[in-house]
Amino acid sequence: MNILVIKQTSLGDVLHASGHIRAIKKHYPNSKLFLLTANTSADIYRHSPWVDEFMLIDRDGIKKNWRKKPVWAIKQMMRLMSEVRQHNFDLAIDLQGLAKSVFFLYGAKAENKFVKGNWWGLKGFRNKNLHAIKEMDQLLQVVGIPTRDTTMEFAVGNDDKLSVDRLLLKINLENKPILIISPFSRWPSKDWPLKNYMEVCEAVSNTYQVVFTGAPGRKIHIDQGIEDGHCQSAVNMAGAQSLLEFVELTSRASLMLTGDSFPMHVAEAKQTPVIALFGPTDENKVGPLGHRDRIIRVPGCDVCDKRNCPRHCLSRLDSDEVIHMIHEFTPAT
Repeated sequence: MNILVIKQTSLGDVLHASGHIRAIKKHYPNSKLFLLTANTSADIYRHSPWVDEFMLIDRDGIKKNWRKKPVWAIKQMMRLMSEVRQHNFDLAIDLQGLAKSVFFLYGAKAENKFVKGNWWGLKGFRNKNLHAIKEMDQLLQVVGIPTRDTTMEFAVGNDDKLSVDRLLLKINLENKPILIISPFSRWPSKDWPLKNYMEVCEAVSNTYQVVFTGAPGRKIHIDQGIEDGHCQSAVNMAGAQSLLEFVELTSRASLMLTGDSFPMHVAEAKQTPVIALFGPTDENKVGPLGHRDRIIRVPGCDVCDKRNCPRHCLSRLDSDEVIHMIHEFTPAT
């Protein structure tokens, strides 16, 4: 039995589907499961026992060149479509439900096709009011696949574990609990001001070994924040780790502080408690679901879903409220 699963957008969205891919493979244990995803997301499933073969799309390249080099972008799409059509699938499921993913679902040669959404000629399910994970639960139930456990997972390799072992021996000589602070996301409106994160760092650094993480381009900003603040014991790992090393480091942490971001989802997948700061996005649809996780929403902030909201509600969130919540997680001495 051949199964095609499509999930190709942002890292967080692709990670959201990890429990559902596990549920599909467990329901059809002897199947060959193909995952169509972005090349930037493939590492999420590199060590997954549930994915047998990848079909990769250059998501960022196509997005960047869609207007500049439309012929090139279309060729990339058609190359992947040709790869999809080389196989006969017994079942194809689009867990994304956007035009750019349904394009491949329509083109796939499959006996049964299902989609998250309402698309002509396709069986599916859509309820925008549900959490993203719960919405995919309902879709799998339409397919006939049980969803008793669709919690996220993120497997890493032994090399990644050994790398983090060596890192912790260098940066955590006092063997303190680790607090990961990941201050940046792709949306400026979802980011709490860096100076506030530094105030938190200063307040808890006697108890926690604070580790900042982020993309390579954020390293200089975090370095400057540490230099300007009073949290000299903090370690800046922005851009210094692979994705899988970051995931393993998250699994070793006692707590994470971040906004609505991919690191927030990683913390949930690794069952690391997370304090998530929410402003323009809806925590009821994308927020962490772990029983130890905590969400702080800025009072009076509407869910505008704007990448660059001029109100920037998170700038009104006081550091003391966050510090107080971190102290609630602090182990007794």
